[in-house]
Amino acid sequence: MKSAIIIFFSILLLASCKKEKMPDALPPITTEGKGTFGCKINGEIWIPKTQDEFLGNNFDLVAIYEEDLPKRISMGASKKYGDFKQEFSIYIYQPITIGVLDTNIISMRFIDVNVSFEPYEITRYKQHTNFNIKRFDISNRIVSGTFEGLLVKPITKDSIKITEGRFDVRF
Repeated sequence: MKSAIIIFFSILLLASCKKEKMPDALPPITTEGKGTFGCKINGEIWIPKTQDEFLGNNFDLVAIYEEDLPKRISMGASKKYGDFKQEFSIYIYQPITIGVLDTNIISMRFIDVNVSFEPYEITRYKQHTNFNIKRFDISNRIVSGTFEGLLVKPITKDSIKITEGRFDVRF
């Protein structure tokens, strides 16, 4: 009887442990300020998500427009689960505000603190990345676009490939 109780509680414990379900698709490319962000990192889908013991599962995405010179849009997206933490940041400097938009300089940064505190990053001029702003609307406070790039750790020179990136956020 004692072993049956132990087996029962062991099965119950294993059943209650939830593994993070990997998303099966990136969010669609939109330009309405829907609060979406996602990309593939080395071919695997990455979208922000936070799990907090008090708040439950929460989407973790922030965008800010800084009007001081140089003008800049800052976006931060993260995944957090207990001790697990990854962060993705994009900084768009001097965004142009007319028509189909490009930008002068962008900076992308990804850090997986579970592996290392050294971030993967790139700060380049537009011609060295595939980065396109689809909408930059100051009056409605929306920025959306797509991005790709190769991010490299400055010290170890390890790299990750970012593909099919997209964002549609309000700032």
